[in-house]
Amino acid sequence: MIYVPLSKPTIITSNNTAVETKDFSMTCNATGQIHAYRWFINGLAPVGSRIQLSLDKRILTLHRLTRRENKGPYVCEIENPLFRNRSDPFPLNVTYGPDIATIVRSAGVYPTGVNITLSCVADSNPPAQFTWLQNGQSVSNSAIFSVISSLNHAGTYTCIASNSFTGLTHTATKNIIIYAPLSKPTIITSNNTAVETKDFSMTCNATGQIHAYRWFINGLAPGGNRIQLSPDKRTLTIRSLRRMENKGPYVCEIENPLFRKRSNPFTLNVTYGPDNATIIHSANEYPTGANITLSCVADSNPAVQFTWLHNGQPVSNSATFSIIASLSDAGTYTCTASNSFTGLTRTATKNIIIYAPLSKPTIVTSNITAVETKDFSLTCQATGQIHAYQWFINGVAPAGSRIQLSADKRTLTLSRLTRRDNKGPYECEIRNPIYNNRNDPFTLDVAYGPDIATIDHISDQFATGINVTLSCVADSNPPAQFTWLQNGQSVSNSASFSIITSLNHIGNYTCIATNSFTGLTRTANKTLMIYAPLSKPTILTSNNTEVETKDFSLTCNATGQIHSYKWFINGVAPAGRRIQLSPDRRTLTLRSLTRRDNKGPYVCEIENPFYRNRSDPFTLDVAYGPDIATIDRISDQFATGINVTLSCVADSNPPAQFTWLQNGQSVSNSASFSIITSLNHIGNYTCIATNSFTGLTRTANKTLMIYGE
Repeated sequence: MIYVPLSKPTIITSNNTAVETKDFSMTCNATGQIHAYRWFINGLAPVGSRIQLSLDKRILTLHRLTRRENKGPYVCEIENPLFRNRSDPFPLNVTYGPDIATIVRSAGVYPTGVNITLSCVADSNPPAQFTWLQNGQSVSNSAIFSVISSLNHAGTYTCIASNSFTGLTHTATKNIIIYAPLSKPTIITSNNTAVETKDFSMTCNATGQIHAYRWFINGLAPGGNRIQLSPDKRTLTIRSLRRMENKGPYVCEIENPLFRKRSNPFTLNVTYGPDNATIIHSANEYPTGANITLSCVADSNPAVQFTWLHNGQPVSNSATFSIIASLSDAGTYTCTASNSFTGLTRTATKNIIIYAPLSKPTIVTSNITAVETKDFSLTCQATGQIHAYQWFINGVAPAGSRIQLSADKRTLTLSRLTRRDNKGPYECEIRNPIYNNRNDPFTLDVAYGPDIATIDHISDQFATGINVTLSCVADSNPPAQFTWLQNGQSVSNSASFSIITSLNHIGNYTCIATNSFTGLTRTANKTLMIYAPLSKPTILTSNNTEVETKDFSLTCNATGQIHSYKWFINGVAPAGRRIQLSPDRRTLTLRSLTRRDNKGPYVCEIENPFYRNRSDPFTLDVAYGPDIATIDRISDQFATGINVTLSCVADSNPPAQFTWLQNGQSVSNSASFSIITSLNHIGNYTCIATNSFTGLTRTANKTLMIYGE
């Protein structure tokens, strides 16, 4: 069979236009010796349920075209056993849309005089044709159009997007509102005068495109159950006006979506009062000749008119008036405050009393002498306008169960006198609301004592040769006479005496204090103890040798007046469960000695209240070991003729004695020994370390191998 080359195929379509969602067919047109047809979409063999091929594969049909999936390019190929050829790529231009129309990036509300641009988009192939309608009337045939806003441009704008190829149309709408600026509002009130406790209304008066009214009181939105707003918030009503809370200022605001405007601030001048009338800064009682000024105040708006009455008779029409006090000026003063605007009147009253000066009082006593534990009375003697008597003891009002005052407080009685509480000085004072006067201070000299005798604070214990002074005191009026006894024998007739301490001064000392006026005697006792220096202690041990792991005791040996024993190990008090002290702390026992912890040094100390002494330091030489025996590290194998040294170590106190065995036979009694290797030296070497003090033995082994040539 003879084949000639194939001509280039072409693609013929079923329709002039490929429309989205419609079916579309392509035919591979060619002439020649064609054995097979083949199609390629985007360089690949066609697949999918929406693609069909005719039986001879010459025709390719696309069902329900889509803009994205079916663009191609498409290529058809023809072939025979020797030749093949392809068509030029054939892309599909799928017409579609318009899709949903959209009005982009534009507000719904505008002020007058601004440039409004409306733009419409709708995805379409070929591009859509646009028409704009305002309230149903055509205003533009382009996708974008602009206007300078006026109130006439308010309404509904419709964008119509059309595609003549697909026959489809979509629309989008937008409502536009145009607002003009607002005029400034004013506040209109319901009454000419704002009166406290009355209701008061304010109305926001304005014209224009007003969407909302808003009120501000002191710059804040109104709140509280006494403030009410009309349903449209145009009128604000204040229930039961108050002077402080409702002054304002008040501002009303109007607004629409683009404009807002506020009124000028409006302040309420609330009329009120007068409130309670008050007579200020004046006393009720005055001395004769004093300048008395009476002032009346009453909070009111507007200010009040004042009238003063003295015992019902007018004396002044001003808020303040003055007089020079005399007995005729005593009485009741009334202030009347009136407000002609509110019709209210308030009054205040004050009673004034005038007083004369008082003469100086004196104190009369019930007895010539004040004796401790006895009762004693003082009477305040005086004349004049006396309203009250008052007593002072040491400048303070009298108090306590032993002090009694007569019903009129003129006489003060002291029960069971005491030296400290009742010395005084005493003063009696007479007074009325204006004047007062006191007697000269009166002091009681109370006889007492002697009290408990006391020996001054000195120690009970002294060393010999010390200068010691014994002093006795006993509070007494007049002063007490003193006598000193040592072990019952008189040694002094003064309050104090001194001694140079010796053992003869040990004993009991008694001080006797006597008062011939009261017939009382008191005594005090003190026992003195004298101490001599202590001798130096020594340390005795329980064993001659201290051995590790054994118990060991040390005893502090000393004579003299010893009160206590104390131990120190390395300068520190002993501690730890392996250290025990006898009940008197004289003996220290070390349990299970160790070489490191128990070396010391050890010191024992003796003391009494004045002296102490320490032993010389005592150091333990703890016997221990030997510890594990160790042969120095050398090789286990040698050639013949080599100088080899074997060394053994083992920690021990005193140092260990060493013995070397070769195959059980003694070869050396020192820690180290040397050999010149021969085949005779093959075998096991044993080092034996021994301590005769501890009775312990340790061994170590090493096997040597000698090699000949």
